[in-house]
Amino acid sequence: MLNAEAWRSTLGAFLGMGLCAGILHALNGAAGAHWMVVPVAGTIVILYIQPHSPLAQPWPVAASYLLSTLIGFAWALAPLPVALNAALAIAASVWLMMRLRSVHPPGAAMALLVVMDGPHTAPVLLALLGQLVLNIGITLGTTWVISNYVLRRPYPYHAPPPAANLHRTQDAAPLQRTGLDHEDLAGAMAALDTFVDVQEDELVQIYNLAVDHAFGRHVGLRCADIMSRDVMSVHIDTPLEQAWTMLRQHKIKSLPVVDGQGRLIGIATAADFLRQIDDTTAAGLAMRLQGLLRRTPGPGGQKAEVVGQIMSAQVLTATPSTPVSQLVAQVVDKGMPHIPVVDEHRTVVGIVTQSDMLGALYKRLALSEAVPRAASAAEGAQTAT
Repeated sequence: MLNAEAWRSTLGAFLGMGLCAGILHALNGAAGAHWMVVPVAGTIVILYIQPHSPLAQPWPVAASYLLSTLIGFAWALAPLPVALNAALAIAASVWLMMRLRSVHPPGAAMALLVVMDGPHTAPVLLALLGQLVLNIGITLGTTWVISNYVLRRPYPYHAPPPAANLHRTQDAAPLQRTGLDHEDLAGAMAALDTFVDVQEDELVQIYNLAVDHAFGRHVGLRCADIMSRDVMSVHIDTPLEQAWTMLRQHKIKSLPVVDGQGRLIGIATAADFLRQIDDTTAAGLAMRLQGLLRRTPGPGGQKAEVVGQIMSAQVLTATPSTPVSQLVAQVVDKGMPHIPVVDEHRTVVGIVTQSDMLGALYKRLALSEAVPRAASAAEGAQTAT
């Protein structure tokens, strides 16, 4: 994964720098390469290696360059040694970038360049600012195109929307009701009293992934350990009445749909049946459900007759070796009551239900609590004797 990302960032930097140089050359003539602002090379590195970083977003890039350039011109006019002017210009750039939430290190290099090359006249200032705006605009524009359409990673960064509540209420999704929130991060940042180069929601995501990984490592359960192996399944030509009877008889909510060799091709759920009924009021539900399940005599029926006509072809699956921890989010946030377990040939070998997961996790957690207590009790009894 890291090697692929390195190649992708390298390709982005090559295309980004090449496009910038080519466009500036076309706009400025034969001397176009000399009109490139040198710190842009550092900006290219950040944009393509850390595209989600706060340092790489359009506002920090543009603001840091413009502010640092103006600061550099101001300090270049001061009657002080050049080294002191340079230090003061960098310090002022850092202070303003922190205050305006526009931290972008290559931008501060402009302050140093302007001071070392100064003092300057007003026409020179205007010319440099014009060229700087051109450099920034081309750099950000080409980054947007290359990142979104070549590298296939979104730029600029936008926080993903929170997971929708399956029940359409105001409550957060179950897994979002615990763990880190904005107040926790704000408190941690205040305690650290430093700048952290990561987006807040990505920090939460890293934390949650680490928790999931730790949970999977400590619990250590796989689908093969907890899945139900006697799976009730149907075929695409199974009549709806038969499938509905199976759902009721076995008190389950879904039936894997398999072909003649037992390979998964879809899933039929109670919700799929209800979607075929227009009137879902209490008065009309029973009558319309009976009408749906009743087989239409003769060919050319106007309603669905077999499972293949109502099933969902897109099915979330797992394998026997899939860690149970990977299924928790799918079951909890997406309301997946049953997850079919398939082998390398997509043959159904089991199914994991919410009850399977809850029972297994309860047993494992209860055991983890009982063993230390039993050991402590035994040690106490031995000490007493």
